[in-house]
Amino acid sequence: MGDALRKALLKSEQKPDEIHEAIREVCARLDMVNRRFEMESDSDLIEACIYEMESLRARYRYLLRTAKNRGVKAEGLPYYREGEGT
Repeated sequence: MGDALRKALLKSEQKPDEIHEAIREVCARLDMVNRRFEMESDSDLIEACIYEMESLRARYRYLLRTAKNRGVKAEGLPYYREGEGT
């Protein structure tokens, strides 16, 4: 795992705005990969999309859990529903 990613995942003092921004980014990336998944016809690229979606979903769950544990409000945040778009 890269140093920057490790630091981001282990960061213990994220501000509410940073968590909101990270959740927005993950939701936007999930939307993009879902659209790409729907257009792909090559089996290897479809598989790559599936792995990317699972990775982003895990990150999304982590961010939601972190936000909940810190009492961060979800006002104005996008909501990603599991299975939506797949």
